[in-house]
Amino acid sequence: MFIGCLGASDIDSDNIADKKDNCVDVFNPEQLDFDGDKIGDLCDSDDDNDDFPDDIDSHPLNSEEYNDLDNDGIGDNSDNDIDGDGVDNSQDHYPYDPNEKWDTDSDGIPNGVDSDDDGDGWDDSVDPFDLSPVTSLMEDGPFNSGTMDLVFTSSRGHDITIQVWYPTKAESGEKVIYNNVLPGLALDDSSPDCSETRPVTVYSHGFPSIRWGSAFLMEHLATHGYISIAPDHKFGTLLDANPNKLGEILLNMPVDMKESFDWLVNQNQANNEFNGCINPDDGYVAIGQSTGGYASMMVSGAEIYVSDLISGCDIGNPIHCNAIDYISENNLDSEKIIFSDNRVRATILLSPWNGSVLDSGISNVGVPTLVLTGLVDDTTVISEVTNTSMNLGDSLINFGIFNNSGHYAFAPIGCAVRGCDGLLDISESTDLANQSSIIFLAQLFSWPESESYQFPNSEHISWKYD
Repeated sequence: MFIGCLGASDIDSDNIADKKDNCVDVFNPEQLDFDGDKIGDLCDSDDDNDDFPDDIDSHPLNSEEYNDLDNDGIGDNSDNDIDGDGVDNSQDHYPYDPNEKWDTDSDGIPNGVDSDDDGDGWDDSVDPFDLSPVTSLMEDGPFNSGTMDLVFTSSRGHDITIQVWYPTKAESGEKVIYNNVLPGLALDDSSPDCSETRPVTVYSHGFPSIRWGSAFLMEHLATHGYISIAPDHKFGTLLDANPNKLGEILLNMPVDMKESFDWLVNQNQANNEFNGCINPDDGYVAIGQSTGGYASMMVSGAEIYVSDLISGCDIGNPIHCNAIDYISENNLDSEKIIFSDNRVRATILLSPWNGSVLDSGISNVGVPTLVLTGLVDDTTVISEVTNTSMNLGDSLINFGIFNNSGHYAFAPIGCAVRGCDGLLDISESTDLANQSSIIFLAQLFSWPESESYQFPNSEHISWKYD
């Protein structure tokens, strides 16, 4: 009898005998076995042997990874941002929840559902800085002050240098020396903190002065959460002052202020470090020292009557004549000049000068106004500032007169250049100005606890409306 040779069994016809085939029922001639468990990958329900079945394993061939929450192709064990919300795991209070990132007050309630994110007892709906606890208005605020100088091109065709102050998270760095002349307290070229939207002020300097003339106040406001912008006024700074162009300067200063805020609005929408810093609809507060007070009144609604300029020019006032020439050359309104900006919410005037072009037109200022001046100011004398205050009418909230203080109580560079001997120490006047300004603004915008404060009660200052 003949007995033939029988071939080895190969159920899946992959030319691999069943007794050697790591997947008997599955065609797999390559015999891949990632985890070496003698079960071929094509029939192994857990190819990397990590105890997570392949059908739920985000990385079935990586025993170190089994989940990818944000589906970015990076396993959670290796992903620096597990939930893909843009915040590194090390900073994310909720690294597995893409809808939550922070728990500012560490109370176990995520900011997204916490009605008091900073735990200061004030509901976020009424707290201007819901990520920063309320602090005293009688001293610097909870933020560090940063600053930088930048340049933008005016719509009128010339470059404008601006100084910007802002809250910063930087804890240390080089303190600014403005134009390598005046040492300041702000951290130079530090990054703005835009974790929450910031209120804004725009500052206008005197003639001749410079954008950082009242830097002490802008630095102080930054510690309380404000962004402040100050433009150099062409032909009106300590570096390029031209008295023969004063009429032209006066007609450009309010435009400089408006365009500075426009610049910030544009930056707020651009992909840069000021992105998302402000709510443009909240507008800004105008602040002006000396001639800058005139500019601040103009953006706040004051009007120049051209007939007054013509009359002044006819009797030989060079400022009026220069202004008339500029109006004619630029085809401005022939009856009155208006630079009102409906985005202005309030005005702070420091030793304000009316530019010799404002009188009854001041009455058109339509926003709450604080006036601070020096009793022995020999530049904008007390009678002139009093007249300005009277013309403000119902817009005037308060009028503070600093005893034994001169014109440079609010522009310390003037004291450094011209001296303030025998007058109130500059540190006293700047502290009082800081306290007065932040209390005025806090009460105006209904900041928490602000109603409990009064304007500084000091032997060095008298208030018109106590």
